[in-house]
Amino acid sequence: MTDLSADVIKDVNLFQSPLGVVIGTLLLIAIWLILKLTKKYFKGVVLLLTDAVEKPILLGFSTALYVGFLLNLLEKLLAAKLPIESALISTSFVQISLGWSSINFSRAVLFKSKRIKKFIPGDTSKDQAMLLALLERLLTIIVVIATLASLMVTFGVSTAAVGALLGGAGIGIGFGTQQISQNFLSGFMLFFNRPFAEGDWIITSNIEGTVERIGWYHTRIRTFDRRSLYIPNSVFATSAIENPGRMYNRRIKASISLRYEDLSRIEQITKNVKSMLIKHSFIDKEQIILVNFNEWDNSSINMLVYCFTKTTSWKEWLDIQQDVFLQIATIVKEEGGDFAYDCTTLYPSPGLNIDKLFTS
Repeated sequence: MTDLSADVIKDVNLFQSPLGVVIGTLLLIAIWLILKLTKKYFKGVVLLLTDAVEKPILLGFSTALYVGFLLNLLEKLLAAKLPIESALISTSFVQISLGWSSINFSRAVLFKSKRIKKFIPGDTSKDQAMLLALLERLLTIIVVIATLASLMVTFGVSTAAVGALLGGAGIGIGFGTQQISQNFLSGFMLFFNRPFAEGDWIITSNIEGTVERIGWYHTRIRTFDRRSLYIPNSVFATSAIENPGRMYNRRIKASISLRYEDLSRIEQITKNVKSMLIKHSFIDKEQIILVNFNEWDNSSINMLVYCFTKTTSWKEWLDIQQDVFLQIATIVKEEGGDFAYDCTTLYPSPGLNIDKLFTS
C-alpha cells in the first residue's frame, strides 16, 4: 500500500466511529443547506455548478459515510478484517461522487450556458449540437480516466505504475487518432495562413468549388453542380491550392485559324485586331497584349490572340470575350479573309485525265 493510500485511510477512519458519523451527518446537513441557499440566491455558473454537484455530493458522501461505518462495525462484530478495508470503500465512493459531479458540471456548462455556445463554431444549430456532443464525450472520457486512476492509487497501485499505464494509453490513442490530430492542426494552419477565405473559388486535388465554411476538422466546399463537399483539412496541407478568386485579371487566349488563301491579308488582320484590343474599354492596357501570326497548321494559318480583361468576374469575362471574338470576326471579314476548317486538298498527278477518271 502506498503512503498516499495510508494517509487517505487514516483520515477516513475518523468518520467510521460513532462520533465521526455524527460529525459527518452534521457536515452533510450543512452542505445541503449551503446548496439550497446557493440555488436560491445565485445565478449563472454558480447555479449550474450547484445543480450539477448537489445529487452526486449528497448521495456519494452519505453513502461513503454510512456504508463505511456499517462495514467497520461489521469488522468489529466478526473480529476479522474484510477482504477490502472499509476505509478504502468509503474513499472510493467519495472519489466516484467527485467524478460524477465533474461530468454533470461539464454537461451543464456545455448544454445550458449561453456564453459557451457563442464560442462554439457552426453554421446551424445542428452543427453546434454535434460539436457539443463531441466535447461532452471527450470530457466524460477524461473524467472517467482520471477517476479510475485515482481509484487505482487508493487501492494500492503505485503512482509510477498508474503514470506508465496512462502514458502508454496516451501513446496508443495518439497513434490511433493521428489522422484526426493532423486535420485539427491543418485547420489551425488554414486559420492563420489564410490561403483562401469563405466565398473564394478554389481548385485543389481535382476538386473545384466555392468555399462555404472553414472548420477545425474539415472544410465545406460547394461544387459548381451545387453539391456539398466536405474535405479533411489535412488535404490542404499536402496539396497545391489554386485560388482563382484572388487573381487580378482574367486572360483571353485564343488561336484563330485562317485559310492559307489569307496569307497576304494576315499582317493587316493582326494589326487591326491589336488596335481593336488596345481601344477596347474592358481590356487592361497595362498587361501584355499579343496578336501574331504564330503557326503553320495542316489546313490553316493560325493567329494568336492574348490579352487580359480588367474584371475578374467569370460572367463579365465571358461577355467581354464574346465581344472580342465577334469584333475579330468582323475584322477578318472586312479584310476579305475567312476562317479555316479541317480539310484535305488533293492535287492530281501530271498527265492524269480528271474527266476520264470520273466518267469511267
